[in-house]
Amino acid sequence: MMLGWIGSPREEKPSGLPRWFGATGTASRAIYDRFHGAGVPAAIYHYTSVAALIPIATANELWLSDATFLNDRAEIGHGVAVAAARLRAAQDDEADDRVRAMLAEAARLLVSEPRPPVYVCCFSGEQDDLGQWRGYGRGAPVAIEFRQWQLMFGYSQGVFGEVRYDLEEQAWSFDQLIEAYRAAYRVDLDDPLPPPPRRKEPMTPEEERVLCAGKLHTDLRRYIVTCKDPAFASEREIRFVYVAYSLDASWFPGHPAPAFRENAGRIVPYMSSRRLEPVGWESDREVPTLPIHSVRIGPTPDQDLVARGVRRLLDAVGHTGAEIVLSGSPLRSW
Repeated sequence: MMLGWIGSPREEKPSGLPRWFGATGTASRAIYDRFHGAGVPAAIYHYTSVAALIPIATANELWLSDATFLNDRAEIGHGVAVAAARLRAAQDDEADDRVRAMLAEAARLLVSEPRPPVYVCCFSGEQDDLGQWRGYGRGAPVAIEFRQWQLMFGYSQGVFGEVRYDLEEQAWSFDQLIEAYRAAYRVDLDDPLPPPPRRKEPMTPEEERVLCAGKLHTDLRRYIVTCKDPAFASEREIRFVYVAYSLDASWFPGHPAPAFRENAGRIVPYMSSRRLEPVGWESDREVPTLPIHSVRIGPTPDQDLVARGVRRLLDAVGHTGAEIVLSGSPLRSW
């Protein structure tokens, strides 16, 4: 299972599967060492409205929206363009026709209809950011601070990832993933492992090419949604990312069906943080209580009155230790 952070060294190669199933872990360790060797942030902040805070606190869940329904339509296209360029460079550099064909299939998937669905929940490393308040300026905006947050959804197939704004860093991260797949796939073709117990027959070369390309494409999508244009760097955004793999069911289980909500007249598919286990992996485990450390009341009329209501809400659902803080931002939101 995937835990913690994109690049977390906890990711291990699954046993009984082709070596390229562990390529993500190989790339992740390199990425983690470069960007998080000194540690990850102690706190993250989820900017939202008071209206949304109520179900978050009472239902003990956050919602992960389908990434293609995010407000900034261009950001997915930005990440896809960078990933596609790195795949083309890898193909040009690859001498093995078999590996080059796998990379070409991954590139084809990347520019076709977006699959698999990728769901994200957005956070920030900034606790009182004027730009974020502007985005949630209608009504009463709040910023929920989470501590000890890396496993706050428990064990799931999702991971946290810090958004990359630097183009060189984005390209470098994609290169780590693509190279890990190239190397492992090449070894598997020349020295295949026995199939896992649930598979009686080994894969044909065509099956392996398609499946490996599909998984590479899926893992590229996880990094694509953590790439944004450098103009947004002040947000210091952090995302929790859940990828609904669409691989052969004999190799990977299915995923829970999304729920739907309305936003500004649009129907948005989303996942609940309480239901992030693949089909067949569900357990009776207790869902962890969200680690709410504080709630900051954003620029709004009657901040004190809003704060009183938030205090009553948090106390009623067991977050008695969470602090209420008032924003010092000068933004006029009315």
